[in-house]
Amino acid sequence: MMAGSAMGTKRRMIPATTNTRWMTARYALALILIALGTLAGFVMTERVIGQHERMLEVVNVSGRQRMLSQRTALLVEQIKHAADPEARVDLSRQLAEATDAFEHAHHLLRGRSGTDGPPLGPPPQGLFFSGPDPLDPVVNAHVAALRRVIAAAAAGRSPDPADADRVAAQALGPLLDRLEQMVALYQEEGEAGFHMLHRLGLAALMATLLMLGIEALVIFRPMTRQVRRQFTEILRMAETIEQANATLEQQVRDRTAELHAAKTAAEQAHLAKSRFLAHASHDLQQPLQAIGMFTGMLERQPQNGKAAALLTDLKAAQRSMRDLLNAILDISKLESGVVTPKPADVPLSPLLDQLEAEFAGLAEAKGLRLRTVPTGVVVRSDPAMLERIIRNLIANAIRYTDTGGVLVGCRTRGDSVSIEVYDTGRGIPEADRRRIFEEFVQLDRADRDRSEGIGLGLAIVERLARLLGHPVTVRSTEGRGTVFAVRVPLAR
Repeated sequence: MMAGSAMGTKRRMIPATTNTRWMTARYALALILIALGTLAGFVMTERVIGQHERMLEVVNVSGRQRMLSQRTALLVEQIKHAADPEARVDLSRQLAEATDAFEHAHHLLRGRSGTDGPPLGPPPQGLFFSGPDPLDPVVNAHVAALRRVIAAAAAGRSPDPADADRVAAQALGPLLDRLEQMVALYQEEGEAGFHMLHRLGLAALMATLLMLGIEALVIFRPMTRQVRRQFTEILRMAETIEQANATLEQQVRDRTAELHAAKTAAEQAHLAKSRFLAHASHDLQQPLQAIGMFTGMLERQPQNGKAAALLTDLKAAQRSMRDLLNAILDISKLESGVVTPKPADVPLSPLLDQLEAEFAGLAEAKGLRLRTVPTGVVVRSDPAMLERIIRNLIANAIRYTDTGGVLVGCRTRGDSVSIEVYDTGRGIPEADRRRIFEEFVQLDRADRDRSEGIGLGLAIVERLARLLGHPVTVRSTEGRGTVFAVRVPLAR
């Protein structure tokens, strides 16, 4: 069912991706068209501004040219009637400046670059260069006549009357009319171009508005519908996810409750088992006591060699079973919580001497040396529990040591004393140094006698030490030996 849902989701995602790509392409096309329309409007505006500036410049230059034509005519009349040669020379300089400005303005109007700026553009062809009476030859002839008058006046001579009369007649009559006609033609041309650009700008504006309308209908409206559909789909998916989360949370709560109930039941069963073993310890030990009594009776009877060997094996099996049963009963009592510490002042010297005497035979049987360092320290602890801790540590050290020996000593540290058991065994790997305190854990060794225990000795040590509040530590070097230490507070 989940696979079918995944396939349906995949099928929905493919059209959605295609629609998204198509919408993106349409949106990009719309932006490009809008940009082109904006660029066209900008170009039209710049053209209108340029046309207007050109027309103003033409009007300005042509007005200056008309003024200069009149000034040149006035200066020529003054030169014509001047009697002093020096006056003619001074007037010739003024006439030369006015003529140069007049000729420069003509060059600008006819489309040639001058000294004061770029040309104003191509002039009306029908006025300057063609037609029955083009303006360019007339202006050139007028300028030539002015140059001749200037040359004669600069030499102090009176100008040729024909040139002077020609300049006056042209400047104040036909030339002035032709210049005004030229300005009118420029104005008409500029206004026509302005109106054309204005119409083009309006057309560009209408095209842009039409384009925006088409985009709103063809692009943005479907895009809006698609976005609404996507939001609806997202909300639906969010609702589905929320329902799935609620269902999953309820399942987790139910599963957690089941696990808690199972854990509680297991803990209760384990506690019941431990309490049963703790309360049934007397009944479980009675058969062993009976076996011990019968074994003692057999020892007092006459026996042959074979019977004596069987009796020895029977006593060893009985001792091993008693040790195992006592270990199981001890760990069960500790787990059931029926054991309560009874602290008292405990001198360590008698306790260590007793344990040395008890384990001396076992150590000698394995060829080991067992020694306790004399001490006068008195500690505060439960005597029976502390004895069981040290006893298990010594027994464990002898069991896992093949050569060398075992040393038991004390090291005072502040207000406590560390009771340490050294051995020269094979050592404990670092990965196993926490695991050895767990129940029924024994380090694997090919030559170990499995009948010596079931892995409860150190577990009992850890439980007793935790109950008494005595920290237990272990230091070990593989191939060199191990040190177990239990820290006990000093008596006040």
